[in-house]
Amino acid sequence: MASLASKLGFLAVLLSLVATGIGERSDPEAYVTLLYGDEFLLGVRVLGKSIRDTGSEKDMVALVSDGVSDFAKDLLQADGWKVELISLLANPNQVRPKRFWGVYTKLKIFNMTRYKKVVYLDADTIVVKSIEDLFQCGRFCANLKHSERLNSGVMVVEPSATLFEDMMRQVNSLPSYTGGDQGFLNSYYADFPNAHLFVPNLSAEIRNSRPQPEMERLSTLYNADVGLYMLANKWMVDERASGHPLHPRPP
Repeated sequence: MASLASKLGFLAVLLSLVATGIGERSDPEAYVTLLYGDEFLLGVRVLGKSIRDTGSEKDMVALVSDGVSDFAKDLLQADGWKVELISLLANPNQVRPKRFWGVYTKLKIFNMTRYKKVVYLDADTIVVKSIEDLFQCGRFCANLKHSERLNSGVMVVEPSATLFEDMMRQVNSLPSYTGGDQGFLNSYYADFPNAHLFVPNLSAEIRNSRPQPEMERLSTLYNADVGLYMLANKWMVDERASGHPLHPRPP
């Protein structure tokens, strides 16, 4: 009788866990994008399809502000995006392009601590082959684009509440050469041009035998655009030889 009661008690606890969602599977990694108006809705939908077309089954999270319509949210959910409502972070820069009014909101990806690693992709990017290897990247990864400055359109982030709080403490004091989030991140990660290049698909033994770097630089091929092609009238890295994915942005 005691054995039956014990089994029933275990079953009750198990049912309680399922009912509260605690027992549900949660992917520790996710693709993330940002939408704070309906203007880039089509871009986010195309981005989502391009991710799924590579065979990825990881979470896709769309951070959307109150400037996004219910119609747009419904479409994104139907496409497989996890829609999360967020409040906008004010841009502290008085001198900035008008279209940069909400871009500091992108910093909220650093606070997505329910995920171990997130790959952030701007709404105007398209994935043309699998980029799952990016989840092997370190605490912060981006690439140098057109210059010695990092580009915030494609980033790999290991979220941290402590890191995000530190950013928020400095958001009003660190300069931004763009008047937006990219300029701020270049000030925050001032030593980024000296970061080592990310090498994908290293064996677990090699990767675990060395300290995790604070920053790593991504190959140009993870964030390529037509401007990079026009510099030399060709892609400056042979995508076929490198085996890396290519992320062309529209002109």
